[in-house]
Amino acid sequence: MLAALLAINPVSMGLAMTTDEFAELERSIATMQEDGSLAAADATIRGTINAGIELTTGQRQILEREIERSRRIRMDYSLTPDGLLEALGERVKDFQVSDYEAWIADGRFDFKHIDDEMRFVGPSVSNLFKRYPELRARRLTLDTTEYQDFLAAHTKAVAEELGDSAAITAKPHDFRLTMTITLKPGNVPKGGIVKCWMPYPQQFESQSGVSLIESSPGPKWINPPTYPTRSLYFEQPSAGDEPTVFKATYSVSVNPRRVRIDEALVTQAEQEKFAGYEYFTAEQAPHVVFSERIRALVSEIVGAETNPARKARLIYDWVSANTVYSYAREYSTLRCIPEYVLENGYGDCGQIALLYITLCRAAGIPARWQSGWIIYPMEVNLHDWTEIYLHPYGWIPVDPDYGVQLTHEFSDLDDATRRTLVDFFFGGLDAYRLTVNREHGYPHYPAKADFRSDDVDFQRGELEHDGKNLYFDTFKYKMDVEYLTPGDKEASDKAEVATPKPLLAPGMVR
Repeated sequence: MLAALLAINPVSMGLAMTTDEFAELERSIATMQEDGSLAAADATIRGTINAGIELTTGQRQILEREIERSRRIRMDYSLTPDGLLEALGERVKDFQVSDYEAWIADGRFDFKHIDDEMRFVGPSVSNLFKRYPELRARRLTLDTTEYQDFLAAHTKAVAEELGDSAAITAKPHDFRLTMTITLKPGNVPKGGIVKCWMPYPQQFESQSGVSLIESSPGPKWINPPTYPTRSLYFEQPSAGDEPTVFKATYSVSVNPRRVRIDEALVTQAEQEKFAGYEYFTAEQAPHVVFSERIRALVSEIVGAETNPARKARLIYDWVSANTVYSYAREYSTLRCIPEYVLENGYGDCGQIALLYITLCRAAGIPARWQSGWIIYPMEVNLHDWTEIYLHPYGWIPVDPDYGVQLTHEFSDLDDATRRTLVDFFFGGLDAYRLTVNREHGYPHYPAKADFRSDDVDFQRGELEHDGKNLYFDTFKYKMDVEYLTPGDKEASDKAEVATPKPLLAPGMVR
């Protein structure tokens, strides 16, 4: 492709590409990467950089980012056929090679021929059970019902506490949390300054009492309470061949929420008076884009409906019914996440959230990102959800991923309980959420010099040295939770699982 471009516009020192030529180059690189021809894509990029073509700073950054994208794609597709066969044998009851062959033929694995070698995404085995419910009976390690039962009991208690009152928040739950980010030995020379951005809780109506108790080292900067991507910022010298550790302990109180929406009170005319209406119903490339497919789908889902609350619920129900949960590729390797979900019919919590946000905005409903961690006594993990704006209620939470999982999984709950939970998470949120972000892809402050490890979300932390990003394979992260509210502590003491299970660590075999 580069040769074709150069034939049209022979290179001489200082000769620049036209905008159209550079756009064509980008499309060609994207095609090669999606086809798995990563070496060819990288050769094209380096050939362009080294050919003497005059590139703007922005164009050079784009090309450098594409080389990094290729590297990350290689890491996501970490499993060889032999590695997948071994993992299937360890985790699937009565597994036969003929099963593998049939599942390949049926397209049940996410794989690419990376430079002519077949590779599968790390969580391929877990995704079989997530995407294909008929295979769940063949899991050698079954999930417990503890988390499902706890969630059902908690949301029922919230609903009973609030009753028919106009209140939208129930009594708070108190937590003491310790996050640890550990740079692995040997990634930065001893004494080299490592910069660390550590997630730190937002403070707003239903999340309060945020207070830093102690940290090592001390932070050089703490973002204001409502900074959209809030962090503690640290700097310290690398320990070289020893781990370099960043650690912070803080308190937070979280109120569960439940908004009882009276659709008759919500009108489009009042919605449009909201000061942020235009901003939160606009496209936000590269992920929130109103493509022809998005516009057609919105029209199909909402039909002639004009009430914003009913449109938002129709979209929530459609997403819940028509997508399934699947462990994800890294967000930074995907060019438009909602299109990826629609193309495949699956996604993880953040991918499903971005689809919901895009559909809502295209339907004229203000929508935004919210994310951080779930901190249940038996499940501590990364999680993403959304908020929508409905006048006169203001911003209300919607967790479309829980709608998806309740619809297609949570099979140990009876249908009535699952339906109640699906209803709860349209306008409600439990107490076990640590909210760090209220926007996706928002810049860090202090600013990062290099490409982020996650350019959409911010839950695991970001590290940098000498102006270069340190990717997820160079560090570990952990969230420890101390439950201070009576009942929570007892549940934590009894929980079968009380340790983090990171969803997105690149190359992890699940």
